[in-house]
Amino acid sequence: MPGSSPPDSDPAPRADASAAPPPRPPGAAAPPAVGSEERWSSDRAFVATFVLLAVAAVVPIWRVRFLPLLDLPNHLAAVHIWHSFDEPWTRFRDFYELSLRPAPYGAYHILTHVIAYAVGLENANRVVLSGYVLAIPAAALGWARRTRRSPWLSVLTFPLAFSLSWACGFLPFLVGVALLLVGVVALDTYLDRPSPGRGVAVALLSVGCGLSHPLILFGYYVCVAVLMLCHLPRWSRIAVALPLFAPAVALVLWQLVAFKSPMVDLRSGPRFQGVWVPWHEMLRSFPEYTLDSVSGDLDTRLFWVLVAVASLLGVSGVARVARVARRFFPGRSLPAREPAPPAGSFLDRLHRHRSLALCAAMALCYFLVPLHLARPFDWWFVSGRFSPFICFFGFLAITAPLQGRSRLLMAPAAAAALVLPLHLSEKYARFDERVEPFARMVERIPPGAEVLFLTLPPRTDESLIIEGTNHFSSWVQILHGGFSADGWHNVGFPFTLKRRLPAPPSNRGEWFKPDVHGVAYDYVILRNERPDKPLFTAAHPSFRRIERDGAFTLYQHTR
Repeated sequence: MPGSSPPDSDPAPRADASAAPPPRPPGAAAPPAVGSEERWSSDRAFVATFVLLAVAAVVPIWRVRFLPLLDLPNHLAAVHIWHSFDEPWTRFRDFYELSLRPAPYGAYHILTHVIAYAVGLENANRVVLSGYVLAIPAAALGWARRTRRSPWLSVLTFPLAFSLSWACGFLPFLVGVALLLVGVVALDTYLDRPSPGRGVAVALLSVGCGLSHPLILFGYYVCVAVLMLCHLPRWSRIAVALPLFAPAVALVLWQLVAFKSPMVDLRSGPRFQGVWVPWHEMLRSFPEYTLDSVSGDLDTRLFWVLVAVASLLGVSGVARVARVARRFFPGRSLPAREPAPPAGSFLDRLHRHRSLALCAAMALCYFLVPLHLARPFDWWFVSGRFSPFICFFGFLAITAPLQGRSRLLMAPAAAAALVLPLHLSEKYARFDERVEPFARMVERIPPGAEVLFLTLPPRTDESLIIEGTNHFSSWVQILHGGFSADGWHNVGFPFTLKRRLPAPPSNRGEWFKPDVHGVAYDYVILRNERPDKPLFTAAHPSFRRIERDGAFTLYQHTR
């Protein structure tokens, strides 16, 4: 990234005193900046581009019914158990008990549960996911305004929603990504100009991060620490901001002491176990972790388009920023009681380059946090989730002003941000077509029947990089009710398990034994059963095949 002063710097006065702006009294507002609302709203090309990309970004979410994100069915089924617990047709009272204590992972479930009252469960999920996808460029727009960067840089952040975490369906984490980025903007705004309303926003967003995902809360507090360093020596503002985090800290302490989740392993032995990967492997995997969510290599190629555009803008910013800064930004506006650090000092440069500071902090998390955790949490893919944050703050550290014809430099990035979601929607639509027989089979099963879903090798799909139907047992639960052997039974929110039915692991359908597992169910739906090697043979006369359509086969168990 460029090392020159960004557009929000305090340049020295021009030699031509007549051209210099008149002095401002202490505390007076600064003139409109290139990144200010007045200029942004008057840039019709930017507004049109942003709206177009925003519409395109949510197309994959609304085009299909079965969005092929790995863990999505389990998270949505958990909300369904909470939302429809008293509905007789679901029979949830036979298997679960509600557990509605504030807990990590709760933000997604709470939002979806509340919105479902207005639009239904599946549409509520789409609304929440759309909010996540759009919150990233919206936060980028806010951060660009805070740091007086060009609003066009927000275009680079649209694709960051579709990371490997998206493909894996880490929905609570994804909601936390939106809360973290908006929380960073809110805290920076508060530290610049404290007010009661902004303080409430910071407190609520910090609680939201605590309710979303433990890794998000960790990342958020790293950002908080970095931002407070960047705002030194404004000691009084930092001191006033610290109590705003008391509710979130209290929530975390309560979760550690009172909330006993089965997914936390604190038994005898080492308290912490993780798997670290060599730094060069993490560097090699960075494009895939940041922007790889479907089969093929188009998404990772688009990642390199974004990096190339950002690099070009960074180089051009070095040559042009000083002249534009002197023209548009004669100085920062600060209350008289909180003077800025001396111009050119380390603290002054740290404040002006706080995007780079946050980018560096997220990079340290990426390389120093273990890639996988075994204890105290059993988490797969931990440090890799920081890669979109690195790109977010790195892209927004660029100092190129992007005015006039220079805006054409953003054309390749805008094209990439438009192509990616349309490409994903095509992949998702093909997957959705292939699972239509599954939905029809579930619909024909009579109410009250218990259903087991199994997927057999090969569990992959030609459109995806993940085994997209592994958790479709939870889709059966969403559509039909009853028990899902594949739900998140070890989280402790929003339900706990009261009774379960036997079933093999979701990713080991071939371990199914009719005499052990099948006897507990009225129907069994199989994916990828080979006609020459049926799961039910003449030795199992109580299981009768009643339909085969595409990759799916429906069996009825006659008791």
